[in-house]
Amino acid sequence: MVLFPAGDPALAAAVDSVIPADEWPGGWQGGVAALVAGEPGIVAPLLETIGPLTAALDLEARRVAGVDFVDLPVDRREAMVRELGAGELSQAHAALVQLAIQGYYAGARHGEPSGLGMIGFRGVPEGVRTVEPDPWQTVGPEQLAERYDIVIVGAGAGGGVAAGVLAEGGAKVLLLERAPSHTNAELRGDHFRGKRAALTQVTASPGPGHPRVVVQPDGSLLETPSSEYQPWGLNAMAVGGGTRIWQGMAWRFMPEDFAMASTYGVPEGSTLGDWPFGYDELAPYYERAEWEIGVAGEEGPLTARTPRSKPYPMPSLPGGRFRELYGAAADRLGWGWGPIPFALNSVARFGRAACVACPQCVGHACPVDAKNGTHNTLVRRALATGSCDLAVRAQAVEIVQGVGKRAAGVRVVFDTAGGPVAKVVSCGRVVVSAGAVETPRLLLVSGLGNEAVGANLHAHSGGMAFGLGPEPIQRPSGPGHNIATLDFAHRAGEAWGGGVIFDALPMLPVVIAQMAPMFGVAVGGADHKRWMRDGLPHVLGAMGIGQEIPSARARVSADPHVRDRFGMPVARLRGDVHPATREVDRYLADRCQQWLEEIGCQGARGMMRPGSMPAPAAGEHSAGTCRMGDDPSRSACDPYGRLHGTENVYVADASLHPTNGSVNPALTVMANAYRVADLLLAEAVAG
Repeated sequence: MVLFPAGDPALAAAVDSVIPADEWPGGWQGGVAALVAGEPGIVAPLLETIGPLTAALDLEARRVAGVDFVDLPVDRREAMVRELGAGELSQAHAALVQLAIQGYYAGARHGEPSGLGMIGFRGVPEGVRTVEPDPWQTVGPEQLAERYDIVIVGAGAGGGVAAGVLAEGGAKVLLLERAPSHTNAELRGDHFRGKRAALTQVTASPGPGHPRVVVQPDGSLLETPSSEYQPWGLNAMAVGGGTRIWQGMAWRFMPEDFAMASTYGVPEGSTLGDWPFGYDELAPYYERAEWEIGVAGEEGPLTARTPRSKPYPMPSLPGGRFRELYGAAADRLGWGWGPIPFALNSVARFGRAACVACPQCVGHACPVDAKNGTHNTLVRRALATGSCDLAVRAQAVEIVQGVGKRAAGVRVVFDTAGGPVAKVVSCGRVVVSAGAVETPRLLLVSGLGNEAVGANLHAHSGGMAFGLGPEPIQRPSGPGHNIATLDFAHRAGEAWGGGVIFDALPMLPVVIAQMAPMFGVAVGGADHKRWMRDGLPHVLGAMGIGQEIPSARARVSADPHVRDRFGMPVARLRGDVHPATREVDRYLADRCQQWLEEIGCQGARGMMRPGSMPAPAAGEHSAGTCRMGDDPSRSACDPYGRLHGTENVYVADASLHPTNGSVNPALTVMANAYRVADLLLAEAVAG
């Protein structure tokens, strides 16, 4: 129970003790009052936890001293500890800090707080006019055709590409997307519901009633609601999937990425394997993706190991002082470097504007539709043919088996205003592109595939470092990451392939405000507020991602007991971080620290992800759960994406990846989806 009303002066005093007024408003007037009034569902748990802290203070102490526990006299603190217990008091104070930081530094639907203006953060740069693309034309359950040539499950990176290729090739396609038809405005500017901060139920999520079950390190089961970050990660439920809100890093895998087991061997307890084909097979499809989706980049050290026949279609994005500082340090270290390739318009292209360098690219839709994904390229093209129907709020719950090894159709539940409506859609072929967790879940629930379906779940390893740079250069602008080196990807057999290293992106203010203790500043108080204005511009970072060595224990299964709101068994995730992955983490963290030290950063310190973090990364880089291969005893799909044991069920997403590369995988997902769709189309035309 909340022990005080939301407008109690004690609460205002408590918040202002964390963010005191100076030339800028204090926390209460600067955003928390509006948050409490405008978002009662979000703040209720925090207010309930804060209640004992404010109730324990007498009114005079509230008026005179505020209620920041750490500033109270020792005897008063001791009395409160005796009354409440140290644990409860500590939790109350932590909740108070969270309420203040969120209300002052997080953009939200109810308004823009003072903290954003104080540090110069503008979600949409001044003078930029936002663009809202035309809505997609969609069909409901009553508008479905009697039969389709192909049903595609999932309108993300893989499914969107497949829809474009197949519809333009003349096939009659139904593209299913479980999410609503979100506008760009709905997916932008709300730091509570955006994917990067994930402070509450995010907009691009499956919505309530879709939990997952996670196997804990001790073997116990934890049912987690769809509102929590861990079981869903940064995956986006939207037309375009993750490409709708990604930052757009568009790398090609290197030749060694396709032959990890042959190059490095297979460590005990791992499922590390090779792809059934090499870089040369995928090269023409990389080129196609770069030109049809739209990638801005530059030939040089970052492209030297991935031979290409055409340049990028757009020049790289500008780099500014960031690139100068990091590039000069890389030169002194003898590292090759270059601008990161992005699926962002660096110039106006295909009737859409160039990037305007907004500061919230990652996790949010683009204010001018300059971010390229399947939503504004291949899906639009598919619909323009008249041969593709797009259904939103439509969840595939079963692939219906027909005669022999053929699927007869897909059972779909439409989430309509009048309630769920179930339909069985007949089709000649099914393409499943729902992501590395939802794809095996659907196959398993449908009783399709072999023992490899759901196995080999992995994502990427990671390391990072932060420090205080020699000059104030950071400003709230985007798209985020800027410059990279590939010198530590497949370097002389080191660290299981290592990975790419790049500068760390500017984070959302509500996130970076909580990083202050890394630089000797407590979260809360006048010093913290000054640090957000004056110290934050000195913060520099570096980050690396590399191969996660897949563990034999990590997998997706269909939970036998828990079901979602449509009655479909939910995904159960089990994971185990392989020791080889820890080697990659440490290797990358050390190189990140080295780069920052060469720049001249004070206090640079390499960091790995927490050792207690379970491996089943359900995030945006998940892969492997329907891996391709020639041998059905070791793979779920053949080299063309066809599910072993079936004649007409295909997979076209990151589930196919035997390993996930030493760089971000999205361009590879799209390139391979082009390849699978081409092969499928040729088969369909042949009958």
